[in-house]
Amino acid sequence: MKNETGRSKKAFLIVDLLNFLLALVSYIFLRLKLLVVYSWAFFIWLTLELDNLKDSLVKRMFWGRSSFYRSTFQFSVGLTTLALGVSGLAGRLNLFLPEDNGVLAYPSESLGDADYLDEEASIQAIVAGNTLVRGFDVQKYVVQKGDNLSSIAEKFGVSADTIRWANGITGDYIKVGQELEILPINGVIHPVKSGDTIDAIAEKYQASVQDIYDINWLDSRILKVGQELLVPNGRMPQPKPVAQPPVVATAPTYTYTGGGGGTGSFIRPCGCGRITNWFSAWHGGVDIAQNGGCTIVAADGGVVVLARWYGAGGLQIVINHGNGFETLYAHNSSIYVKEGQSVTRGQPIGYMGATGRATGTHLHFGVKKSGIWVNPLAYVPI
Repeated sequence: MKNETGRSKKAFLIVDLLNFLLALVSYIFLRLKLLVVYSWAFFIWLTLELDNLKDSLVKRMFWGRSSFYRSTFQFSVGLTTLALGVSGLAGRLNLFLPEDNGVLAYPSESLGDADYLDEEASIQAIVAGNTLVRGFDVQKYVVQKGDNLSSIAEKFGVSADTIRWANGITGDYIKVGQELEILPINGVIHPVKSGDTIDAIAEKYQASVQDIYDINWLDSRILKVGQELLVPNGRMPQPKPVAQPPVVATAPTYTYTGGGGGTGSFIRPCGCGRITNWFSAWHGGVDIAQNGGCTIVAADGGVVVLARWYGAGGLQIVINHGNGFETLYAHNSSIYVKEGQSVTRGQPIGYMGATGRATGTHLHFGVKKSGIWVNPLAYVPI
């Protein structure tokens, strides 16, 4: 009986120990579970707060678009001021004092000329007063043998006009060894002059005001004389036509002396191109343009009375067809005939070019009747 009682007490002790261990494990598991739950809740809260912070920063930085740069600048100034204040305090507390010589080791910083701003100046004035003339990158390219404006433009992904405007090129003529400035995008470079405004510049080049702000990193409407602005997708304004005698009208008048093979009717003076400039009071003929050019032929038989360089028309040819008619072929790159030579209808006389005052490869074709320039379309099927 006594032995049974002893075994019973031992069994109870084992059961109590097992219950204690089970309760201990349950307690530890519950605490771990709470830790996981709290950690997950903290992670979710932190994620939401970061998202809110990000949204707040995005709204702040992109409020007014160009204000992004002003905000960034102000934040940088604040951060620098804080760093200087902390370093000054640390210096007073000797936190940077080396053990060997006792000399302060923190660096000093120059804040520039204290007289730069007057009491009414703003942060925008600081930005506008920078010494950078350009806020965009320009590449340099040296013309190689076989290059032309079209191939160079294709190589850099810009238009041929962009290269012309940036380098003051008229027409298509470039030479080997010539150094060209290549803009990063299509557009125009505008040197700022006294009285210029962003709105006026945008209107002049038919461009976007905001694009000018963005590409040039402008932060205000204050411009600096001499500063160069890149006008994205801007186009150089064309001069307004002035009612005056055309350049080709300065060609001398000649008297037909006989000879030639005139038929009394005209043919198209070239087998390529399209009309890009029509007859008008200030343009005594039509312009037929073709990239690369083609052969020019006599519109009718007659006598060559001019075959040489003549003023702004470059290499010109004039043919007298008799009966008061003359035809003019200007801006040729080559001339195949000479003065006094008789030519027949359709005979090659030259090659289309861009000599003289020309903005591209084309033929200026004019018809003169009784000493007056007339519309070629009234006599020639172009």
